[in-house]
Amino acid sequence: MAITVAAGLDGPRHEMGVSRMMSRRGKAVRDSRRGWRKADGLPAEQAIVPNAEVLRIPDPLSPPGVIGAAVVRAARRSAHLTRPRLARQLSVNVATVRSRENGTIPLFCVSYDQLQQLADALKRSGAEVGRELGELLSASQCDLLLAGMLGGFEDYAEVPPIEEHSTNAEAARELLRWALAGTAPDRYRQYASPRPLLDKHDIDLVTAMARDLLIGSHGHDLVGYGSALIALADH
Repeated sequence: MAITVAAGLDGPRHEMGVSRMMSRRGKAVRDSRRGWRKADGLPAEQAIVPNAEVLRIPDPLSPPGVIGAAVVRAARRSAHLTRPRLARQLSVNVATVRSRENGTIPLFCVSYDQLQQLADALKRSGAEVGRELGELLSASQCDLLLAGMLGGFEDYAEVPPIEEHSTNAEAARELLRWALAGTAPDRYRQYASPRPLLDKHDIDLVTAMARDLLIGSHGHDLVGYGSALIALADH
């Protein structure tokens, strides 16, 4: 099955992807602030997995935008920018920059125009990494996948194509490997700590869900996707 990327690298496609994902994006942020979740009328501590046993999905411990946060932090550091200075360039307050850098405002909740503005500001300031719009979009796609899995509402209809052989797929694999295994992409290493971006509790949950995909609980088409996720977590 061809699995499409959640948002393209151009404006119109990104906006179309955003409009289709608004409920998922809002749910990702709401669920990160709650305890247990409901799924289709079940008790809040349960969620449905098609063709499988009912799973208990506890509240994630990580904020919903850890990958985008790491990318933005590293980009700002590589440009030798302070948060106040970046905030002034973006015409936002320092709290907004801080929230993007700690993942409480995930990049998938930032508009295309704002992402473009961020990329332009980083580029003008001489950032060595995270300065391209494509990097920010890829980070937002990966964060949305993890938030969806940890929130129990990911339907795998539009996800980063990590099982494919392409430039976009490799970029997504690098970012997810960073989140799950702590192996930052080479270009980021001097600006980032060598540790997983997700809490271990959340890594274990994602790995368990990936193994569920691998045994075919969501259909044969997603077996390869589960295998790719497990490989990234075990790296």
